[in-house]
Amino acid sequence: MKNWMKTSIAAAIIATGAIGSTAALAWGGHCDGPRGGKAGWSQMAPEQMKAKMAERAELHMARLELALALTPEQKPAFESFKTDMKARAERMVANMAERRAASQPKTAIERMQRMEEMSKLRQAEMGEARKSVEAFYATLSDAQKTVFDAEFQQMGRKGERGMKGSGPRDGSGMGPGRG
Repeated sequence: MKNWMKTSIAAAIIATGAIGSTAALAWGGHCDGPRGGKAGWSQMAPEQMKAKMAERAELHMARLELALALTPEQKPAFESFKTDMKARAERMVANMAERRAASQPKTAIERMQRMEEMSKLRQAEMGEARKSVEAFYATLSDAQKTVFDAEFQQMGRKGERGMKGSGPRDGSGMGPGRG
């Protein structure tokens, strides 16, 4: 590789590092991480997590209701579905807070046991959610089912990155750099 290319690459790397350092200094000398200062689920207080999840659930349900253009006959089934989903979200928040308050697993066996317990809990929750969806889904027309399928698939995808794929799988509630 020619010297001028090496020099250019080195200068680009140094400049990139300098820009990042300058930005960190402009923020008070610390970096808030990839979320830009927004707390991830594991960093939120239980009350804050509950409020955030309730807010998201209400938004999703309002969007779903508008998209489905429900008939008056379908509204009671939707309200039942909505109540079930809200209760499920509240149980999830309570379970997250309980896991956070519990002592952290110290051994691989303890972590595996905790993951197994979490898996069983999620499986039971999913079964209950499916029953609720089935009961509501049965009241929908074919066109509404198409809309429901598309909307329900999108639920939780926006902004859920902090919940899926970024935390530990051992149920400890603490990922790298979170505690």
